[in-house]
Amino acid sequence: DAPEVITSITLPATTYTSNAELRQGIIEYAMQYLGNRYVHGGSSLSGGTDCSGFTCFIYAEFGYSISRTPGGQYSGAGRSISSEELQPGDIVCYSGHVGIYIGNNRVIHAGSTATGIHTSVANYRSVNCVRRIVR
Repeated sequence: DAPEVITSITLPATTYTSNAELRQGIIEYAMQYLGNRYVHGGSSLSGGTDCSGFTCFIYAEFGYSISRTPGGQYSGAGRSISSEELQPGDIVCYSGHVGIYIGNNRVIHAGSTATGIHTSVANYRSVNCVRRIVR
């Protein structure tokens, strides 16, 4: 059975009154894709993508241009911050994998073909670094 593909998506607002509100908008937008397919190299949030595509395409909807690869996000997306500074909307980088922090020690990410886009505890594996996109 193929997972259900979400087709009714609410696009992000065009203005936010604070970075906190923008961060919340990013999380709410990303959460609409829960359950969608993981496709290695995929180029569509609705049709399927991989971990770095997921973060890249989510941020693109908010006007941010970040690398399409985990390594590019690890080394060049936004700025590096400590785990203690982690806030919703930050990108959590693992070895060869990335996800978006959603709060409460959880990330949303395109995990694998078995899991699709889902949430996990943020430290389900060793965290290499955290990148802040929204200042």
